[in-house]
Amino acid sequence: MSDPVRYPEDLQIIDCSLGTNPLGAPKCLKSLILSPDFCNLCDYPDPEPYDLKNEISCAHQAWKLSTDQILIGGGSMGILVTLARLLISKGTFLSGISPQFTDAVVQCLCNGAAYHPVQLEAPDYRISIEPLLEIMKENQCVIYLDRPNNPTGQVTALKDVEKLAAAGMENSSWIISDEAYGDYLSDEESTIMLNYPNLITCRSFSKGLGAAGLRIGYAVSNDSMLSALFRKAQPPFVLGTADALMGISVVREREFLDKTRSYVQLAKTAVMNVLKEKDGFSVADTDIRVPILLLSQKSGNLAVRLASVGISCEAGSGFFSLDDTSVRLRVPSPDKLETFLDRIRTL
Repeated sequence: MSDPVRYPEDLQIIDCSLGTNPLGAPKCLKSLILSPDFCNLCDYPDPEPYDLKNEISCAHQAWKLSTDQILIGGGSMGILVTLARLLISKGTFLSGISPQFTDAVVQCLCNGAAYHPVQLEAPDYRISIEPLLEIMKENQCVIYLDRPNNPTGQVTALKDVEKLAAAGMENSSWIISDEAYGDYLSDEESTIMLNYPNLITCRSFSKGLGAAGLRIGYAVSNDSMLSALFRKAQPPFVLGTADALMGISVVREREFLDKTRSYVQLAKTAVMNVLKEKDGFSVADTDIRVPILLLSQKSGNLAVRLASVGISCEAGSGFFSLDDTSVRLRVPSPDKLETFLDRIRTL
């Protein structure tokens, strides 16, 4: 059992735990909420928010999407829950790269999956798809790939995902590319650029777009049969009227995303530089553009150690194949960055 995490009473806690936007929410949401004629909340929402889907398509011209390819859900987690119901049954061979986003794997396990992940090796936890390709030679399977990886912040190369999708076409295997943190990368790097019917890409409004409270996610599918089944399997009216309208404003707020990307790179560079100065810490391979990283020490509960200086994080024990010697950190908000760096230096 993990040691209890306690924070000093005289220190303001710096939140580096959940993967929300370190800059907060875009300002456009506040003005919408305060508008007296914001929306009609008496009627049921549209079964599919066409205006939001059209806005997503227009905002990402490089993807060349039709609105029929876009499947809207209650956060990317809601998308993953429905995909698990459709693609996973008792005994389905599920693989991925571990550590990875735990909740997606749990949903697949609840639907009967047999989970056989590729275990990354400490301390670098460097991702290679070659073991996954070997698995696919022997097994018809579902591959769950969080890209960027959660918790390390690594980004599997687009050409490597294409190899997985092509291999999957040989034996009817599915590839789920979870791009919850995808807005920190360019559109041209998204797996949505790959036109494979067995590849489904999931996206979220909760990370780079700064709207976790709206619970909007979407998937992009190139398989019309899967899309039709998804629409039938998903609960009706999954996205509220207010959420859909606010989502449109969020998609249009391009300046906020650009500002977020710039800050994350600056902050993560500063965090990495300070961590490199500290003996006894190791940082897994990571992409400087992604706001999360995996930090480890040789022994002891690292979450408790960070809590002692008022820093909250996601304990490694929350991920398959990790323990409490590791944590996932998200870069702090701009007003807390210097204080965060000073506290790390004291450890």
